Amino acid sequence: MTQPRSIKDKLLDQLPALKMPTLGKVADIPVYVIHNSSDPEDYFFIFDFEQFVERSRAGMFVRPKLTVWAGREDFGRAAFARQFRESFGREFDAARTALAAGGGKRNGWFSWGLGKDLLTGAISGFVANIVLLVATSAGKKIWSSLPLPSFLREKSDAEKLEASITETQGKVDAALAEMEITLHRELHDHARRHGPVPRRNLDYDAWPLPSYVRDHLSDRTSTSWW
Repeated sequence: MTQPRSIKDKLLDQLPALKMPTLGKVADIPVYVIHNSSDPEDYFFIFDFEQFVERSRAGMFVRPKLTVWAGREDFGRAAFARQFRESFGREFDAARTALAAGGGKRNGWFSWGLGKDLLTGAISGFVANIVLLVATSAGKKIWSSLPLPSFLREKSDAEKLEASITETQGKVDAALAEMEITLHRELHDHARRHGPVPRRNLDYDAWPLPSYVRDHLSDRTSTSWW
């Protein structure tokens, strides 16, 4: 009896056809880190994917750029990086699945390199990790010089594939841990309701929070707006 092929096996078959896209204009992805208690490690994320998703719907491979706003920044950066990566991956994959269900064949990053049968499973965070690598390096590194996983350059076995994915996650976490975080006055005031909050890196001239962020300040679950 023939055993069903794994997601890894299917992806390995497609690796020779994967090519790094040519990136176009920058698409900002604002991210809001919301604190709802006195614990600096208690927070969730709101990702504003709207511009990123709309441009991707047009088949554009935009250069994503993260802008992170928070009410405080006295939290552990290693745990923050992991939670950020995992939350972003879930929201990215939710958007990718919705776009695929809509019948669009050219959705930029959301349809890059992977067939619809590869939208689920452990490999599903692969594209989101590449997007984060680009987004954390926008304006600092040339796209062609990014340290991309070795399995994009040569075919490897499943064990090497898994190791490469883990290595990519490590690079993403390292980049996110060093990412600049700016305090937004409204988010800072929201965090202060639960106790004293350091005032470092506060941007007094930041635009007011979008209405959808204000409407969800008391939520407890990371989500995206698009």
